[in-house]
Amino acid sequence: MTTRNTISALALAATLAACAPATPLAEAPPAPDVRFAVTDTADYNPRSVNAVPSDPPTLKVAYGSASDRQYGELRMPQGKGPFPVAVIVHGGCWAGMGGTSNVAALASFLARNGVAVWTPSYRELGSDGGWPNTFADWAQGFGYVKTLAQDYPLDLKRITVMGHSAGVTPAMWLGTGNKGDAVVKGELPAVQAAVALDGPLSLGGFVDADAMICGKPVIAPLMGGTPDEVPARFAMLDPLVNKPLIKRLLVIDGALPDPDPVVLDGLRAQGIAVEVIRVDQEEHFNLLVPGTADFALIGPALLKIAGGR
Repeated sequence: MTTRNTISALALAATLAACAPATPLAEAPPAPDVRFAVTDTADYNPRSVNAVPSDPPTLKVAYGSASDRQYGELRMPQGKGPFPVAVIVHGGCWAGMGGTSNVAALASFLARNGVAVWTPSYRELGSDGGWPNTFADWAQGFGYVKTLAQDYPLDLKRITVMGHSAGVTPAMWLGTGNKGDAVVKGELPAVQAAVALDGPLSLGGFVDADAMICGKPVIAPLMGGTPDEVPARFAMLDPLVNKPLIKRLLVIDGALPDPDPVVLDGLRAQGIAVEVIRVDQEEHFNLLVPGTADFALIGPALLKIAGGR
């Protein structure tokens, strides 16, 4: 015999079953990440990119005393840390056509998102640069993060070196084991990853293109000779010869000549995880500006690699 309580329970179950949806409700799609929204349709050049709003640096300090170009800007995230570190080296055709202002907006974006950013300047052609001074500055400016870590919560086990345009040369070189006969004082921190923002992965292949891109020959003056005259120096800047001791490489392919597939395959053969993102092939500076379509394409990958994730 069915009891009154049993009848009530059955009725309730039938009511609930009738109210239940025939199929599970789909989860709502995630909200778009506003950090990578396209809000800026302008095209930027070496001058206008300097006017993009940026946060003031936490610290601006000289890392050397040989030149007023030996300085850098540190931008720290909010919080206790320790924070991963991105060292961003500006471009300028190795000849003073750029500066730290070029990358200030990018540095500000990374710092707002949990990455400590150090942007060193350096001597270039026309400002006592060229071999070996430019290379000595690249090394000294990079090595200064160890000094900064004495006063700021920097995680020196998570360092990514980013270079834009001509700044890709030091970004690829600083993570190698062989610094040639460049003036490098002391042991440099280890580099876990590198980012090539539309620049040459191997300098030798740009010798014939530099005059067209920069308006004049710059690579031979930078190196103190041609590849035939100073082959060891160019070999030092060939990542298939002087292997970068990094785990990951992010290559942004923009307005400059496409990265050589042979170099990319060779780096992968070394065990480096190489990712290539292609952006607007006509624009060289938009990728430095949060809010542009180019930045929307690369921003998530930049945060991932700079954060050591």
